[in-house]
Amino acid sequence: MTTTRVLNSFLVFALTSITTLAQQISFKSEAEKTQIALGEALRVGFFVESNTNSYSIDQPMKYPTHKGLQVVGEERSQQVSYVNGKGVVEDGIILSFVAEKEGNYQIGAAKVVINGKTYTSKPINVIVKGSGSDVARNNFRTNTSQPVFLQSKVSKSNPYVNEQVGLSVKLYVKDLSYLNRKQNFRQGNLDGLSPKIVKSSPENIKQEIVGGKQYFSEEIARYYVFPQKAGKIEIDPFSVDVILPTTYGAEPVEIRSNAVTITARELPEEGKPKNFTGAVGQFKMNTSVDKKELSTNESVNYDVEIVGTGNFNAISLPEIKAPKNLEKFSPKKRDAYKTYDTGMKGKVAEETVLVPNEGGSYTISPVEFSYFDPVKEKYVTLKSDSINLKVSQGKAIANSLASNNEQDSTFTDMIDEMKNDVKEGRSGWLWLSGGVIALSALGLLWVKKKSNKPEKEFHDEEIKPLNAHHEVDKTLIKTETQKFTILEKPSINSNLLKEELEELKQKVYAVDEKDFYQLQEKVLCNVAMQKTKIDLANFSDEIIAQKLILSGIEESIVIQWKILLQNAQRAKYAFGGLNQDLEEVYQSTLKITEELMKE
Repeated sequence: MTTTRVLNSFLVFALTSITTLAQQISFKSEAEKTQIALGEALRVGFFVESNTNSYSIDQPMKYPTHKGLQVVGEERSQQVSYVNGKGVVEDGIILSFVAEKEGNYQIGAAKVVINGKTYTSKPINVIVKGSGSDVARNNFRTNTSQPVFLQSKVSKSNPYVNEQVGLSVKLYVKDLSYLNRKQNFRQGNLDGLSPKIVKSSPENIKQEIVGGKQYFSEEIARYYVFPQKAGKIEIDPFSVDVILPTTYGAEPVEIRSNAVTITARELPEEGKPKNFTGAVGQFKMNTSVDKKELSTNESVNYDVEIVGTGNFNAISLPEIKAPKNLEKFSPKKRDAYKTYDTGMKGKVAEETVLVPNEGGSYTISPVEFSYFDPVKEKYVTLKSDSINLKVSQGKAIANSLASNNEQDSTFTDMIDEMKNDVKEGRSGWLWLSGGVIALSALGLLWVKKKSNKPEKEFHDEEIKPLNAHHEVDKTLIKTETQKFTILEKPSINSNLLKEELEELKQKVYAVDEKDFYQLQEKVLCNVAMQKTKIDLANFSDEIIAQKLILSGIEESIVIQWKILLQNAQRAKYAFGGLNQDLEEVYQSTLKITEELMKE
């Protein structure tokens, strides 16, 4: 029995030894080099080496630790070699690493479980030293052969503060199908920059030669960034997940781009204009007015626009200096610029309403705008031409005032003539005229008294509405063109106006601006009708304006009322609205309404 057990044990040992000798398996790691430049990719292979391919991998390879290094690519490798006439199968993956900064790094041990046994590779130490070249950093993969990589690149590495810089992020692949396997794009940190995203253009896939090899490329992100401070600005790596085939199946792999450094320069102090506000780019300035001849009851729109390419966020439009007796209202700003593939382009403009208080000639002084041109590397100051306005007295108001003055003069002359007649004894005609007037007045009072019914009888009579009289045809005198129009005169009071103003305040935030302008028009009309005692049937801008001035309202207030009313009327039918700040419009309406409501 003992002999049998010994023989059996020996047989098991022998078979195990034969199997081990027959199936030799090892797991190793290899690096192309152990010292690289900053921005250069390091390729490290992890290989299972065996004299047969009949082994079974129980657990896929666990990635090694790689603190301070990013995995930017992965590819499968398989080859057969012969050593001393015996075949050796080498199967594994090659990872590409990139360092974020200079220093000493270690790629840790990778592990894999084969036929129930755990195999561990050796760690690899790496030294990273700076290359001192931004171009090398941006194109660090030109000498590599990885199937997928991500590249960040800037159009200029040493721009001025606020200068426009293009930033492109491209994905390069050897297999076109990989472009459809990307997901979860992640933006790098852009601290110290003011970024503007450009929408990706369709069909931006291209074929490019990189390091002498053909790749398919796709721009997956583009920005225009504006440095906000001088000095070094680090743009962190961008990343995207790409589903890649590995030794152990298809898995999402994080592909990271290279880091990019921008060294921004301060704008020069030499030659900097006093009115410079930070605009950097290439610009032109246009100024214009919508009329050069007007009357005192009209307004003129003065428009200033800056057109070009650059950082529009740093543009402050020049302030208009209005001459005396030319009232200036707050300007309305409008932006019309976008970020295109070639940069930020468009214009920014302001429209200022000017209203002359007196007739005469006015000269609007030139305005100036300064910017820094990074191409010419110097400051440029643009200056507009002066604009002359010819203002005449408003015709309607002038005629009204003249007519009123004539009436006052005629009445004064009549009084003076009557005084002279009394002094000189020619007052008989006055007594005769006075007597006739007195007798006429007494006669009219007597006729009116006779024609009126007693108060009691009046109250006893039943009054029916017009449409309730069945015999209405018998009581009315008929004519061929007889028409009946019943007008109800609206009752307008201070409380009603206050309620409308409160409602107008709420409509500042209305979805449809036209609701605001319709109510604003109603408020302005109602307060003017209440002040002038003119009903809606006789309402017109010119008549109301004349009446308001004759009632003692200052002409400048009347002009503002008229501008607001015409603006509201125009806004109701303007396509897309007037692009105005409704809060400011409401405050102006409130101020004018309060002025007109004063006793």
